Amino acid sequence: MEKIAIVYSTSSIASLNIAKAIEKLGAPSWAKMYEFNEDEIDLPLDTVDEGEIIVLSKHKSAAGTKSFTTHSLGNFDKADFGGDEKTLVNTLPRIQTNLLRGLEENNKSDHLVCFEVTHHGPFTNKGVCFIELGSSEDEWVKEESAEIIAKTIIKFTKKENKDKIVIGIGGGHYAPSFSKLALRKNYSFGHICPLYMLEKLDSDLLTQMIKKTGASEIVVDWKGLKNFKEKVVQLCEESGLPFERVQRLLKD
Repeated sequence: MEKIAIVYSTSSIASLNIAKAIEKLGAPSWAKMYEFNEDEIDLPLDTVDEGEIIVLSKHKSAAGTKSFTTHSLGNFDKADFGGDEKTLVNTLPRIQTNLLRGLEENNKSDHLVCFEVTHHGPFTNKGVCFIELGSSEDEWVKEESAEIIAKTIIKFTKKENKDKIVIGIGGGHYAPSFSKLALRKNYSFGHICPLYMLEKLDSDLLTQMIKKTGASEIVVDWKGLKNFKEKVVQLCEESGLPFERVQRLLKD
């Protein structure tokens, strides 16, 4: 059985607490734990033996919203927070979506459970997803919150998943429509490009989104495209993949 790496950072109290919770509950046989000192966005993931990596991380936001999130890596523009400019990382769409569903099931608190859009580093050629506890130090130190993430990883990472693999385009940073679709229907998301990056989205980046997700369809948040509808439709048509509005899929 091929193992999956679980990577954490001792420089992040949230990351360390989740790792401790996993070890306390009993790390699953399919997992290999890796400890580093670097910040999460600068982790040396290429030094990990396994081809699939789950990174335990803090989530920080100005609003300080209590949250459990999961997302893919890469930059649609400059690499201000690790990684490489205009370069995306291979995703783990089934695992990422399994974790989202597990967080939703295990969440007995008032935390927001959602995808985040693709953002930040580090870059690696391996498949990666981040699972994050947010969004302030008050939450990072809570053992019960770390335990919810730990239980989710142990129980849901390897859960059978026969979803359609998709990418998302449009909407806000916390991808509410795509998160809702993944929780309600059989769609697993890899890369998601938000409204605030649509100005930068081009055919090369869309090709990276598709290939590094293994997507067979594109899901667009039609309302969340604003003035970029024409551009996105053209890019989708040129990609050759079918595309559908998330609003229609949620109605079916």
